[in-house]
Order: sequence, then C-alpha cells, then structure tokens
Amino acid sequence: MVEMAPSDFGIYEALVHPYRRRLLVAMLDADRRDAPYPDPLEFAPDAEEERHRIGMIHTHLPKLDDMGVIQWDRETEELSKGPRWDDLEPLLRWMDENRDELPEGWLPEPTGDWTPPNARSES
Repeated sequence: MVEMAPSDFGIYEALVHPYRRRLLVAMLDADRRDAPYPDPLEFAPDAEEERHRIGMIHTHLPKLDDMGVIQWDRETEELSKGPRWDDLEPLLRWMDENRDELPEGWLPEPTGDWTPPNARSES
C-alpha cells in the first residue's frame, strides 16, 4: 500500500466543483488532440454565464493555480498545466473514460466546441 501524507489528499479538492472538473477534463482532451487548451470561461450554460465567469476568475482558477494543478495568468488569461497536474491526470483519465458510470451531473457536459470523447462520432 502506498503511504500518502495528509497534504497529498488536498489535491483532490480540485475535483470537488463541476466547473473545475469540466475544465480539467477539457484540458486532458486538448492534450490528447494536441490542441490548444480551451478558454476556461467558455464552459458555462447561457443562463449561468455571468455567474460562471465570476466564479472561474475569482474562485476556481485561482484555487487550481494555488494547488499547482494549473498555471493561470490573470493578465494574459493563459492557461497551462501546473507542477501537480501529473498527480491528478490518472484520475482525470479514468473519469473521462468512465463518464457514463459516474452519477448524473458529476461531470457535466461542457458547452462550446469541446465534445467529450465518448460522445464523438467515428469518422
């Protein structure tokens, strides 16, 4: 069994909120497609757009950045993986591959151009 320090468990707080889960899985998908990272402010349903933007800018992006999961430059709005991304990546992959097994609403479907891998049609 792998021993983990209590501080190691804090990284999983990154997955507590659906906005953060949605963004992190979208980043994982962008890596797979060798595509640029998505705009983290674009994943809100229209009815929640302003609330989403405020929450992402003032709460979720800074929290993920502080945890080291992402790096977020507020001035340029540039997004990149942080030094602790690799700690979460296996779990993000599992979540993405098993989204149909997760409770409804646990991993909301993003809006915009990003389509989860399980929902893509084969070309």
